[in-house]
Amino acid sequence: MKSGYINPIYKLSLNDISKAPAKISYSQWSMFEKCPKQWKLSYIDKLAPFTHSIATCFGTAFHETLQEYLTVMYTESVKAANNLDLRDMLLTCMKMEYKKGVQANNGEHFSTPHELAEHLEDGMAILEWFKKRRAQYFSTKNQELVGIEIELAVPASDSNKNVFWYGFIDVVIRDTVLNKIKVIDIKTSTRGWNKYQKSDKLKAAQLVAYKKFFADQFGTPIDNIDIEFFIVKRKLLEESMFPQKRIQLLNPASGSVTRKKVQRSIDSFIEHCFDNDGNKRIDQIYMALAGRGAKNCKWCPFKTDYENCPKENRIRE
Repeated sequence: MKSGYINPIYKLSLNDISKAPAKISYSQWSMFEKCPKQWKLSYIDKLAPFTHSIATCFGTAFHETLQEYLTVMYTESVKAANNLDLRDMLLTCMKMEYKKGVQANNGEHFSTPHELAEHLEDGMAILEWFKKRRAQYFSTKNQELVGIEIELAVPASDSNKNVFWYGFIDVVIRDTVLNKIKVIDIKTSTRGWNKYQKSDKLKAAQLVAYKKFFADQFGTPIDNIDIEFFIVKRKLLEESMFPQKRIQLLNPASGSVTRKKVQRSIDSFIEHCFDNDGNKRIDQIYMALAGRGAKNCKWCPFKTDYENCPKENRIRE
């Protein structure tokens, strides 16, 4: 069901990533920023273990369902979008993603029917809430859909043209009056982002980078591009005294100073990890950064792999 819609005009600027000697993504770069050792074990040594979960299944399925709704809304009509059987779409996508996960996990299940059903109902609660308030977030008046899952494939650094930034932007909308572009990333969350997640500069850097590379690839003036995290909540606080929203919007700072900081970090990552031909550098030292209170190790798949990442070698702040 994955849409992948793109406006024909913008389709002309798509690049063939197969011709790129090397490619990096936000997940690669952000992993290196947190812990170079984890990046080496994952991308050079190819030791990354199974990572599917009910959260990733739900996240992918919800993305595809909402993206299909928006595609139909902008390319056909709001009425046609509202007539879609979103429950069936979400359930079908969840089943497909779960099946893929089980296959990748050598046939072992990693969730339960109850957990799957709970996530389905949570997803439907979000979608029904959104449909009633859709115009607050997406309007067809003076707005057009540039694309869904727009592929970015563009050199990631001026100093190494053989390493490409590769990724997909969830939703891109254009204001036809102001000629402004909005780059939107959909995030699924249990209860929304707290103040620490909102202030996490590495999280925000994903959209800051997307803004820069979208401008590079499609020739859009960078000052005409806005960025937004569209965060959906599966759960609401019980017995809250105030009305609660299922959706949070977050618009990170993305001015020239912020963009330069992000680009310098990406440049440093590429310089350390790739040679001029785009080959990964196995001769480098990749430090294990545990961080303050071993925060970086908390969700690391190698946190108990003391053979490949000895505990005594992990650097704490």
